[in-house]
Amino acid sequence: MENNLDRFWVSFKQWYLYELPQNNLIKENFIGYDEHDDAKPYLEINFNHYYKLNFGVEYDGILEKDEKITVKSLKMLMELTYSEFIKDRYAFTVDVNKRLAKFNIPLKLRNGVLISVGHKSSNQIEHIYNYEQLERKINYSEELIISDELLDKKTALDYITDSLQYIVSINDGDGIKMKNQEIALLVGGTRESKLYTVIHNELDEINKIINEYFDVRHNEYLNKAKQKREVLNDKDFIEYLYNRIYSLLFLLRIKCNKDQSNEI
Repeated sequence: MENNLDRFWVSFKQWYLYELPQNNLIKENFIGYDEHDDAKPYLEINFNHYYKLNFGVEYDGILEKDEKITVKSLKMLMELTYSEFIKDRYAFTVDVNKRLAKFNIPLKLRNGVLISVGHKSSNQIEHIYNYEQLERKINYSEELIISDELLDKKTALDYITDSLQYIVSINDGDGIKMKNQEIALLVGGTRESKLYTVIHNELDEINKIINEYFDVRHNEYLNKAKQKREVLNDKDFIEYLYNRIYSLLFLLRIKCNKDQSNEI
C-alpha cells in the first residue's frame, strides 16, 4: 500500500503539471500555450537551468519520472517554485498547505520554506553545531520518520538518538552521567530547580530506553545487566519515542553550549 507521502506526490504532481498553469499563479513568462489544443496553457520552464542557478546541482527530473518522492526533492521543488515561478505566493502557499494537510504530511510551506510542523515552537534554531554529526542527521531523520516503512522509521529513531547523544557530548563533564548533569543545569540553572530535575530525569530515562530496553542503538541481544533487549517493531511507538527525543533535542539545541556552535 502506498504511504501518505507517495499518495500526496501523485496528487501534487498532477496539480502542479496540469492545474497550476491554468489558475493564474505562475508568472506569464513560464507559461506556454498549445496551438493544437485550444491554446491550453502548460508549464514552459527550464528546470535544469534554475536548479543549477539556485542549488548548484542538476535537475533530478522528478516531475517527469514515475518515482517515489523524497522530502529533500519535494523541498527543493517547492522552494524553487515559490522563489522563481510564482506570482501569487499567498494563494500558492494556501493551496500547497491544504494538500499537505489533506494527506497528513507533517510539513508546511511558510514564507517560501518547507518546514516540519511536528514540533510547535516560537523559537528558531540559530546555531549550527556540527553539520555532519548533528544537523544533517536531524534533517535525514525528519524525512525517514514520515515513511510508512518500518526500517525507515527505525533508522530515523537511530539518527535522532545519535543527534541527542552528540548535543550532550559537546558539553562539560567526564562521562555520560556528569554531562547529563551539566546539560540539565543549562536548562534548570541550579540542582534545586524542578527544571533541572525534569531534564536530568528525562535524559536518564531516554538513555535507559535506547540502551537497555530496546534494540535501538545496539545489536547485542542482552544489555549490560544481562537482560534481554526487546525488538522494537511497533511503528506507532517508534514515532512516539522519536518525537519525545526530538522535543528534548530541540530544547537542548537552544540551551546548549553555543560556544561549540557557528551562527547560521
